[in-house]
Amino acid sequence: MSAELRALDAQLPGTLINDPSVIDWEVYGDIADEPVRDASIPGGGAALRVEVKTASEFIYTAGIKLPLTKKAETGKDITIGFYARTVTARTPDGNGVVRVRFQKDEAPFPGFGEETLSIGKDWDWYEVTADVEQTLRTKDGIAVIQFGRTKQTLEFGQVIIVKGAKAIAAAPAPTSTAPKPAPSATLPASLQGAGTLINDPSKANWHFEGPAGEFNALDDVAIFGTQATRLTVTKANSKPHDLFAAIPLTGAIAEGDELLIAIAARSAADNGSAAPAQFAIRIEEAKPPYDGFSDNQIALNGKWRLIRVNTKAPRALAAGEGQLALHFGGALKTVDIGPVYILKSN
Repeated sequence: MSAELRALDAQLPGTLINDPSVIDWEVYGDIADEPVRDASIPGGGAALRVEVKTASEFIYTAGIKLPLTKKAETGKDITIGFYARTVTARTPDGNGVVRVRFQKDEAPFPGFGEETLSIGKDWDWYEVTADVEQTLRTKDGIAVIQFGRTKQTLEFGQVIIVKGAKAIAAAPAPTSTAPKPAPSATLPASLQGAGTLINDPSKANWHFEGPAGEFNALDDVAIFGTQATRLTVTKANSKPHDLFAAIPLTGAIAEGDELLIAIAARSAADNGSAAPAQFAIRIEEAKPPYDGFSDNQIALNGKWRLIRVNTKAPRALAAGEGQLALHFGGALKTVDIGPVYILKSN
């Protein structure tokens, strides 16, 4: 996920599970399609125009397939939101007709969350939310927008899909104006007086991502006042950054600063025993090409440890421009991560 998409994900409710920066989606059916670019198009100035040449009895005979970049698990909400407008439509009111559905992209195409929408002639934002009735994997899980039942020309702009939220732009206003309590994360006694903290160890602004495995909060495991996160590598021989955590640096770093990185972690039990495991860390820019320094390998066993790494910054990073990356990809493994503390010790 690019730095721009990470920033968007941080602003959205739930977790972003598609790439809203593209419009070159897979289309199917007896249609013509072409990209349209105009600064007046909301959500980025670009859209995909589709023309249904032959209407069918069934709406699913033509549509757009929207791939998922993350798995959507059962028991969660999934919401799709998109910009759209109707150019022409052979309907009594002139509005377009589309159906949104979440499904497996494989026969017999089982799915859920079907909802039919009337698309107006002016650009507008549309949303559909459903309970995830079957897990959608990145391998074959998709959202589809179907429109084959009507002879019509439609334009679709930016599409955003999130899990774990009942709304995107149409999120209801909070019922209370009382401020939320700040996440708790206590500084261990062994680190008190060691320097100035330049990150948020509570995980409130962390980002987890990667196609090589899974990451889940452990509701019943807390260490130093912060909930633990389990990362499981499910693809052997993957690249290190194919499963990672990115921890923003909220403080600035000057060239020559002495830094202390302290990570609470352990190798989690797998098949009844905790096997030794490793992961990599580095401090880097929070944008491509992610230039960085202080590459280190961290070795773990089955016991919680507060692992310390001392390093010296060879370059400056302004507040908000840097991050600590934890790379877990590679061999199959299961790792639990607690809070991470990054301190300037001088």
